[in-house]
Amino acid sequence: GRREEGIMMKFVTLGTSHGDPTRERFNTSTLLDAEECGILFDAGAPVNALLIRRGVPFGRLRHLFVTHMHEDHIGGIPGLLKSFVKYPVPGQRLTVHLPEEAGIEAILGFLRATHRMPPEEWVGFDVLSPGAVYRENGVTVRAVPTRHMENEGLSGVPSFGFCIESEGSRVIYTGDLRFDFADFPRGEFKQPAGCICECTHFPLERAVEVLGALPVRKLVCTHVADRWHGGGGEAEFRRLASALPFPVALAHDGDEFLF
Repeated sequence: GRREEGIMMKFVTLGTSHGDPTRERFNTSTLLDAEECGILFDAGAPVNALLIRRGVPFGRLRHLFVTHMHEDHIGGIPGLLKSFVKYPVPGQRLTVHLPEEAGIEAILGFLRATHRMPPEEWVGFDVLSPGAVYRENGVTVRAVPTRHMENEGLSGVPSFGFCIESEGSRVIYTGDLRFDFADFPRGEFKQPAGCICECTHFPLERAVEVLGALPVRKLVCTHVADRWHGGGGEAEFRRLASALPFPVALAHDGDEFLF
């Protein structure tokens, strides 16, 4: 579809659970799906299986942006890279953007141990820093610092959200946030934008209070807490979210959203 001011972006919430997989949801991974390329945000397990189920060719993936170094956001990377190496296609190149340099050697060590080490021309690594981290095919991605790791007393350990922009469309992908929602990137809403936001680590009432004052075009909640699972949980989520003056969706694995 098209917006009046530009082409819409399609996001697929491949996996939508919180820190643990559940009977309903796998760990967090979100795909920006485009014909020119595919961009993944987080890679919780089993991201390679979820891509296979959707029929997304691994060779279409060009970039993976990881918000923080918790297992539920990086645990699918070994399987993803195994599939990337096992089923190569001409011209493939995937860059993995991590928030901590130590993660690079950890991933490479696993690949060496399992004899699936990718050639350097197929897979590269980059360490994230705040600001623009991607400009290709009419899409820009900026890394926005958050403070999620403070939930575990790890002050100064990096975590990020991302601002994704294309012609006429902006989406803020929050990644995981602080327990009090204080690091929600409200400064990115000086102009209207869509939002893909986690909904586990803070009271939803607090998020509703903050978000209701911002020019959010549409809110998609992922990284879904147990309390929002099942019929009763989803009903309570919808009740609380109904106070917001814009469309709100609680994501499930495999859902598609246009922004």
